[in-house]
Amino acid sequence: MATRSVRWIVLGVLVLGAGAAGCAPQTFVRAAPGWKVIELREGMTYDEAWMVAVDTLTRDWDVEMMDKPSGYMRTAWHHGISNGPYQSYRGRITVKFPDVKNATKVEVKTEAQWLEAASPMAPFWITGYDTAFQRDVYTALGGRLSRVVPKE
Repeated sequence: MATRSVRWIVLGVLVLGAGAAGCAPQTFVRAAPGWKVIELREGMTYDEAWMVAVDTLTRDWDVEMMDKPSGYMRTAWHHGISNGPYQSYRGRITVKFPDVKNATKVEVKTEAQWLEAASPMAPFWITGYDTAFQRDVYTALGGRLSRVVPKE
């Protein structure tokens, strides 16, 4: 009989734990994150654009991977984006200059992941993007790189 009581207590704790985990923020979209394009200002060289992108991102983000010759940079995962729960919501940014020899644009992708706790013993990350996070990153980079203020 004591074993059955212990099982019910454990089950209750697991159910309460799953319920406390909550839902993803309303700005989270369960879809493949896409690339957004920022047209560079007239006369801006690749070296200038690269340094502006690095400066803009490193103010608030840790860079995980950076390769200037290929024009690729990706930040580390940052927890608690868009005021989401710190432990269960994270995002990162990828920047790609498609043509480093004649740079006229930069491509930006933001990813968001929500920690789904369908089972507290086996949580998993669901990938998508966050509309507020995407807007903020795109505006920050576009405001410093673009010839016009980028629209969402």
